[in-house]
Amino acid sequence: MTILVTGVQGGIGSRVAKTLVEAGRRVRGSSRNPTSVPAGVEPVQLDLIEPRGAAEALDGVEAVFLYPVRGGSVEAFLDAARKAEVQHVVLLSSPGAYEVHEHDRIIGIVHRAVERAVQDSGLSHTVLYPSWLATNARRDWAEQIRTSGRVGIAYPDAQVNPIHIDDVAEVAADVLTRPTHRSRMLVLTGPASVPQRSLVDVLADVRGAPIAVDELTREQALERRPEWMPEAVLEVLLDVSAASVDGPAAITNTVERVTGHPSRTFREWAIAHRGDFA
Repeated sequence: MTILVTGVQGGIGSRVAKTLVEAGRRVRGSSRNPTSVPAGVEPVQLDLIEPRGAAEALDGVEAVFLYPVRGGSVEAFLDAARKAEVQHVVLLSSPGAYEVHEHDRIIGIVHRAVERAVQDSGLSHTVLYPSWLATNARRDWAEQIRTSGRVGIAYPDAQVNPIHIDDVAEVAADVLTRPTHRSRMLVLTGPASVPQRSLVDVLADVRGAPIAVDELTREQALERRPEWMPEAVLEVLLDVSAASVDGPAAITNTVERVTGHPSRTFREWAIAHRGDFA
């Protein structure tokens, strides 16, 4: 079978494609400009919002990993997938689609729109909801830690349930290739609920040097907003963090049920990416 992985150059898409290739599967990877794809992946240019080349990209494809799309509709692509007789779609969504403080605001609205399009397409599908990605630590904290040995966090005692990106990829690969765990939705989490402050402690231990945590006010966090993040998105994330200080994050055993091994820990991810924080 041939599997199409959209968003193949992204962090999760590339890991899904690599996992499938390592399992001996034929993989086609799409992107608007597929200049760098994992070894063994057939690159194909495709814009999910304006999918003029969708018929060619989907030729012979039995399953699709659908990376979420912002700023447009995926109905035309899904129509092409239906015409190509795709057997199953695995959609990467977000707990923001159903969580309090998120489901009815910008993050949840975007994800629910894609979910609704997939459901309305009539295609067999599974929606994955990965929890707080371990890679968020690299995205949000690595540069600060490398340059100053400090990191600024609003609500550092907010509880999260970090999941290793390889666990997400393995679950996606399984559901793409086998019917065993194809349910309507799979909520994926790491093995424990921990304060973000504790994750910084893990990073400090792994890199062998202390990391100071500067607790930011909400106003300071908004002032430090990275250019790539819309202010409305950061407002939602701050509300979620504020609400997560006094209660644990939800934990599931879905990763173990699907893959046969327990969820990897944040420490395992940190060890593998020690150099990003050195």
